[in-house]
Amino acid sequence: MKIEETQYERPTSLEALILLIGETHKNLRILSGGAFSPLKVDNATVLIDIQDIGADRVEREGDFLRIGAAASLQQIMDADTGLDELRVPLTLEAGANVRNSLSLLNFLRSADPRSPFLTALLALAPELEMVPSGKRILLENFPRIAPENELEFPLWMKLQLPAGFAWESIGRTPKDRPIICMAAARYKDGSLRIVCGGNEDTPRIIEQNTTTETLFALVQQAYESSGDDWASAEYRQEMSQVLLLRCVQRLGIDATKKEKK
Repeated sequence: MKIEETQYERPTSLEALILLIGETHKNLRILSGGAFSPLKVDNATVLIDIQDIGADRVEREGDFLRIGAAASLQQIMDADTGLDELRVPLTLEAGANVRNSLSLLNFLRSADPRSPFLTALLALAPELEMVPSGKRILLENFPRIAPENELEFPLWMKLQLPAGFAWESIGRTPKDRPIICMAAARYKDGSLRIVCGGNEDTPRIIEQNTTTETLFALVQQAYESSGDDWASAEYRQEMSQVLLLRCVQRLGIDATKKEKK
């Protein structure tokens, strides 16, 4: 039985990358730096390394932020993004050694539902710019399991910076992965985007432009079936009200509920 030789390519431009993908009719795997765990490349016959095409940058242009697929989590943490509080969930996500090697693309491929950084990102409503099609999809619509043949993948993540951003979480210790966490983004039009995370279900997204009283009820409802090995649903529902109150107060919003003592 003939074993097909694996082909390794390292394009130096976006045009060369798109040409390579278009010419490839075999199993293709995109390489973009370190990962939580090694990628399964056993069945891949073409490996394309994107580290030389300039997608390892974090760029801020006015109210917009653009992050390349090959940028490491540490680069995001160190960059002048205008979102200083984003550093907190990044610290909770992984230690410095992992952040220095783990690329954004590999993080997006493998982030689990309890991921603090994923929860924070979802509050910012980022779009993923897909290659080679040029399509844009919202992060919440991106499948977090890489396909066997990566003929389409996100090369850039782009988001509009909100007027305000707040992060709150509760863990067994300050450095543990949260058992409940919440990210809130306030936009110039007054709308809010709240993401409820920390449990084993996909983070719940709540977009609200009405009273904060309604918002408290929606957040509590988001944790109705959140019980798992880490915490009960009742505990998360109660703590969700505390975290939400802290978030909206820090965003300068007049809350209609008082924090329980």
